[in-house]
Amino acid sequence: MSLSSEEKYDLILNQEKLFAYSLAKELIKKPETSVWMILLPFLFVYHMFNIQKYKNSIHDFALNFLTTKQRALDLALEELKTGQAADLTLENCFPQMDSANDKQVRVCEKQLKEIEVLHKHFLRLLKARGKTYESLVKSGYNRGGDYRLYLNNLTKAENDVNRYVLKIYQTSDHARDITKKMEDIINRFREQDLRKFF
Repeated sequence: MSLSSEEKYDLILNQEKLFAYSLAKELIKKPETSVWMILLPFLFVYHMFNIQKYKNSIHDFALNFLTTKQRALDLALEELKTGQAADLTLENCFPQMDSANDKQVRVCEKQLKEIEVLHKHFLRLLKARGKTYESLVKSGYNRGGDYRLYLNNLTKAENDVNRYVLKIYQTSDHARDITKKMEDIINRFREQDLRKFF
């Protein structure tokens, strides 16, 4: 028996969440414990505060990373259910556009390209046959080369967003270093997935 669209949606969303949280955990440094924390209890209390801050940072990063993925997946499921092409416009994908300035609109335009790539991919997975995420990918793409083309298009769209944000909002060397590290981790994770799936 084949999975329903909603079950496939849940599989895909869970995979995206796993990816986002894994990325966050690798990107954000966990506070280290030392023997002094046992000897001096006030240091332990401070450490626990830092651990909680770390957990919140992981959660916040993952949720922000998932925003465009979730939107694209929701639109793909809606299209599959209604049979009508999704409304991939700025106004529909970013309802807050009314109060946005020019710079924010440009970021959203670049994110819209990412949503378009993801929407096409998720629609493909929702139409595929399989009971696991891996089987959906294999069924949806058949060949590793097709899946790599999707990954290349997604990477380009994400990097375009990152470059614009670095140019306009986050201009520091530290921001560039963090972004580079994030992109490297994402590329490594995706290469691992590609090898695992094909």
